[in-house]
Amino acid sequence: MPTYELAILYRVLPRDQLAQALKTTANLIFQEGGIIRKLNNMGLNPTPYRMTSHGQKIKQANYFLYEFDIPAASVAKLREDLGKYDSIVRRSIYSPVTPIKPVDCQLEDEMQIAPFRKDVQEMLKRAKKLEEEKQRRKVKPNHNLPFNPFSL
Repeated sequence: MPTYELAILYRVLPRDQLAQALKTTANLIFQEGGIIRKLNNMGLNPTPYRMTSHGQKIKQANYFLYEFDIPAASVAKLREDLGKYDSIVRRSIYSPVTPIKPVDCQLEDEMQIAPFRKDVQEMLKRAKKLEEEKQRRKVKPNHNLPFNPFSL
């Protein structure tokens, strides 16, 4: 099962209702066959812009981040189910980004003039080989005249 992150914003709720909303979200993940790895509470913060959710204007929200494993086929249903609750302002399910592998720096090779670069030398070898192949396939007249009599 692939790992996903659920960034979720809950309305400003009393502590007991917020706990119930968290349990509901966790149960939805469990019902879809998921396993919760981590739950981060990022606190009560102002929203980046004024939002509306279920007809209410929202200026502050409780930010939470769930890390969980779930079958890929269940992600769309989970997203749909989370949209039904009025305590949830926004929800986004992400597949975590894999780190980029470091690349060997080849700047010194790239700074050389073209005839000395390895990739250019390889291209020239390939071109020379193709030209030799072309010359080999070319039909050669089989006569001992110093000129081609068929080109007159």
